[in-house]
Amino acid sequence: MVCIFCIRLISCILDRMFRPSISRIPLLDQILFGFVLFSVLWRGGKGLESVWILVGVAGILTIHSFIIERGQIEDGRERKLSLVVWGSVIAFIGWTALSYYFSSTANYGLDEVLRDGALVLIFLWTMRRAMGTDAEMFIQRFAMTITMATILAIAFGVLVYAMQPVNRFVGTFFDYRFHTDYWPNAWAQYLLLAWPMMLLLMKGKTGRTMLAGYGILGITFGALLLSYSRGAMIALGGQIFLLGIWHGFPYKSLRVGSRTIFSISMICLVAFGMFLSVNILRGNYHPVQSVTEKITFTADEGGSSVSERAQFWHQSMELIQQKPLYGWGPYSFRFIHQRLQTGVLQTSDHPHNLFLKLAVERGVPAAIFFLLLLFYILFPVGKLLVADSWLLGNVQQPSISPSEWPTNRAGNYQLFFCIAVLGVLAHNLIDYNLQFVGIALPFWMMLGMLAVMRAERIDKTVILNKKCIQILELIITAILLLIALYEGMYLITSSVGRHAEARGDSVRALRWYDRSTGEYFSRDMHVSLALLATKNGDTDRAKEAITTYLGLNAQDPRGWRLQGDIARQNGDANTAMVAYQKAYDLGRWNDLSITLALAETLSGKDHKDLEKLRPEIDILLNAFADGITRNAHFIALSHNAEDAIALAGLLAAAFPKDAPRYEVLAAKMDYAMRMERTKVRSRPAGYLW
Repeated sequence: MVCIFCIRLISCILDRMFRPSISRIPLLDQILFGFVLFSVLWRGGKGLESVWILVGVAGILTIHSFIIERGQIEDGRERKLSLVVWGSVIAFIGWTALSYYFSSTANYGLDEVLRDGALVLIFLWTMRRAMGTDAEMFIQRFAMTITMATILAIAFGVLVYAMQPVNRFVGTFFDYRFHTDYWPNAWAQYLLLAWPMMLLLMKGKTGRTMLAGYGILGITFGALLLSYSRGAMIALGGQIFLLGIWHGFPYKSLRVGSRTIFSISMICLVAFGMFLSVNILRGNYHPVQSVTEKITFTADEGGSSVSERAQFWHQSMELIQQKPLYGWGPYSFRFIHQRLQTGVLQTSDHPHNLFLKLAVERGVPAAIFFLLLLFYILFPVGKLLVADSWLLGNVQQPSISPSEWPTNRAGNYQLFFCIAVLGVLAHNLIDYNLQFVGIALPFWMMLGMLAVMRAERIDKTVILNKKCIQILELIITAILLLIALYEGMYLITSSVGRHAEARGDSVRALRWYDRSTGEYFSRDMHVSLALLATKNGDTDRAKEAITTYLGLNAQDPRGWRLQGDIARQNGDANTAMVAYQKAYDLGRWNDLSITLALAETLSGKDHKDLEKLRPEIDILLNAFADGITRNAHFIALSHNAEDAIALAGLLAAAFPKDAPRYEVLAAKMDYAMRMERTKVRSRPAGYLW
């Protein structure tokens, strides 16, 4: 209700500029657009609550379409649904569900199945909605909602950027509870999707309205510059290039009119003014990121963002070859790629490429279904637009003109949707941010509107049986709603347990975790249960919990590490060593406490076994020491720094001849750790929280 109120309030303000005819919005549109606004403004839709609400919204839309509309169109025309489009999205979500069924990391990934299932249902609903007689109004309202969400997010983002320690503009794409959860690249990707919608609203406007639009567009580009996202700037350049081709200048003269020069100059002036003024404001509270250092890869992350992406892509190809059919399971990359790492903390939740993520986690068929959908929708639209562009020497009016409305209802807007979708796809070739509902939901809705434009220009569109289609979609909706309802109850109980654990109330936490043992989407609940039981001395209960966890996810080194700790506590050194060795093989580059525990176990048995492993441990320890000295990935602020110092001390005691070398290494790491932590403590705290 708050989001709906915000839409009405802000629309009254913006109506003076754009007048998009926003009065008397249908209830379903209000629900959908209200949720779009919520998903952008509340952490970019990153939280689980956004996924569960998304499933509810998709259920409302689909059930209403089935019960109330009964498959009929207001103007009496028969719906055209392409077999390729409908079949591709249904096959995509079906294969995603199969991948989760065969998942190697089953404690994670259910939220991705629910999210993408709901997005597919909303995609299909958007297609049908965009075939109605008021399709133009629906598109205008959609563009207005994105514009309003962007303006509000930028306004709040200025406060966060100026007064909080994070040195890149993130808009509303952050979680205030954790100091590491700021997502500037996701924010930049959202702006790649948003700015074409602002151009759509400016279409045909003149005078002060056009000037106001230029100002808003300039502020948006300024917010994009403040994100310091190099990949997004490359994608933006591609979008502007395509806009120039499709909506560009006459082929022969290539002359630029004075109005065009004025428009571009004003937008650039506002963008750079925004960039400079907001950085000056931030400079009063916190240091400002150097543009030169960012461009030349001499900032804190150096060139790691490039080199590590190349590693993730190479690892993805290797993992695809191992399980090409169903993949390793949704959200499995963060676990399965660790054993292929070659550097300290060079890990990620995804391969930084949309199509590689789909192929690795859900299997090659899922990636093919998604590619088929994109190609089938975008290729004819792009071909049509290029045919009308100056690139081929055509200077006549576009093939779809306003006079053709409503025969080609969405035709006026295909350019803007196409540029937005292609910009997001381009950025997802070097990153992945479609886990944010605030990005994924508008993206799939735009695809749905483009699919309508595609269908309306094809003479031989396969008309599917509407009853069978709607029944199947209703079955999918019912399954998603039932799963969301069932798992939602456990999400609440396990959340109560996590809060009790954070307060140190282990008895209450264990009680709530016991009530949550029936959930499929358990995430780290069994690990937490095992940890608490171990601390309370209940090793049998801890052993049962960790066995359950490893049965769901044997790719997580944390589970094996904990199993080793439990065995050690019981005096079973052999079982502990086997578990530690498994954890070491999977996660030695991310958690040095595993190596420390393994070395302690080996040193307690026979130094010969430790001697055999020492060359490998030395390589690992030196790599961690180098990372701590440079504070790569903020490692000096993590427990790995203490573990590295302790490991060096253990080796110095076990091998006295080399003790001076280990002691010097430990002293160097200790000094770097203390220096970095002193810097953090001396930094100004956030002024908002």
